[in-house]
Amino acid sequence: MFYLFANCNFVPDKYDDWQAAYDELAKYVWASEPTTKTYYFGIPLDYAHDFHKTTSMFAFEVYGAREDLYETHLNSPSMQKFLTLIPAASTTGLDLSHYASRGGFLDLFGDSRECGIMQDTRIVCTSPSARSSVVAALTSLAETVEKTEKAAGAEAGVYTYQVFECLDNEVSARIFARFKGREDMEVFLRKKEVIGFWMAQKEGMKSMECRGFLPNGKGWLHR
Repeated sequence: MFYLFANCNFVPDKYDDWQAAYDELAKYVWASEPTTKTYYFGIPLDYAHDFHKTTSMFAFEVYGAREDLYETHLNSPSMQKFLTLIPAASTTGLDLSHYASRGGFLDLFGDSRECGIMQDTRIVCTSPSARSSVVAALTSLAETVEKTEKAAGAEAGVYTYQVFECLDNEVSARIFARFKGREDMEVFLRKKEVIGFWMAQKEGMKSMECRGFLPNGKGWLHR
């Protein structure tokens, strides 16, 4: 699988214009591009009070292979039309980052149930070897999280916890997590094993940025 994280950046009060163009694109992609496995979006918590005013949006996309993005998806007639419609609503061009999954799970229950909140964590390591250590530790943590959440059954609060290694450089990693609700996220962040990971690996990290998002009800988590 080929993973894409994107930032969609909007002119203030133009989110609805961008979204209207996307809605038409999504119809085509769902019907005609089975290799677009995931098309999923989040609105920053800054605009939880009014999605329509947001100036940015988080996008998480999964393709069967790199060619499915760059040869099929971006070159489709529907995408070409979309790209002519959005410049007036956008403050940047396409802002894309490419990743490979190194562990974890996208959908704990396998039914695409919607989360209450999601979290995107970007890590920049001090060196390629430091990234290898961080990603190995994260992969181990993800295995523990999956076992714990599956054992919790219907009470599970972590719907997604997936670990990624950036393909655009040799020092970046990422965590994509989805939670049942805000309280579930807060409980998770305070777990001994989660804090243990950060404390054990922090010397290998140059920087870390974490942001919360709310699902906007568009797209799909997986097919």
